[in-house]
Amino acid sequence: MAFLRCALVLLVLCSGVFSEVLRSFTDVPNCQKFFYAGQEPLGLASNSTASICQRLQGAYHYATLYHLLARVPIYSAYILEVSTTSRPDISSSNWYLEPMLGGIPQKEMLQPSNSEMQLNLDDVLESQAVNDDYRNSGYSRGHVNPSGHHSSASQLSTFTFTNMAPQDATFNSGTWNVYETFLRDKILTTCQQTHVLSGVIISGSQPGQGKWLRNRVNVPTFFWSAFCCVKSDGTRRAEGRLGRNQSPYDTVTKTIPDLEAILSNQYGGQVSLFAGGCK
Repeated sequence: MAFLRCALVLLVLCSGVFSEVLRSFTDVPNCQKFFYAGQEPLGLASNSTASICQRLQGAYHYATLYHLLARVPIYSAYILEVSTTSRPDISSSNWYLEPMLGGIPQKEMLQPSNSEMQLNLDDVLESQAVNDDYRNSGYSRGHVNPSGHHSSASQLSTFTFTNMAPQDATFNSGTWNVYETFLRDKILTTCQQTHVLSGVIISGSQPGQGKWLRNRVNVPTFFWSAFCCVKSDGTRRAEGRLGRNQSPYDTVTKTIPDLEAILSNQYGGQVSLFAGGCK
């Protein structure tokens, strides 16, 4: 069933019918702005991934490369913003899903209770992770792209299951939270604009390889992040982080070339995160 769902999604992508689930992020110019110099990372896309320009309430908020079989985002690309409001009060049972992954011709993410989603619920549930996958799993619904890195206009859009990956609660609230706070409190305040890529290293591309929730959702071994900070004088600062999603939950600073080498080894391609290395 997972193979058939993947084949259906790829057929949709190749047809070019739905602009927000894309063959390439270059298909939607408004989505290119989330990448430094308009260039998406190289070496991470595959036949098992879908490019999603995350849209809610008529606006694009960030870009996601979603693994169709692992049902987690390989990365999210966004521009770091001042957080102007508290975390939205939304129950996980109402978090958004991506209708286009289920073959529904709707341009925006929708909540499960939406009438269009209900008519095609089986296809939607098969195409992506859902709330039941995480329930009583021992893992939190970890934001790959954190809501606290966005203004009030975009925060709600991060509460979608195409932006979630199983994350150990101790890691989520510990060293990884320290890093996310560092970006918000230190990097945001010293940079004119900061592009961020935040993603995961999956533990296996299909059930039987690595660790999974309900044989549907892959539990990543690592979370990673990289930022490209452009200062007002034109100088740049770029760094990466690699955080272990299990004890001892260490989060380690990496140079961009070192992080690219790790991702290249894990995903089998020559990975380039930022155009020109953000130099």
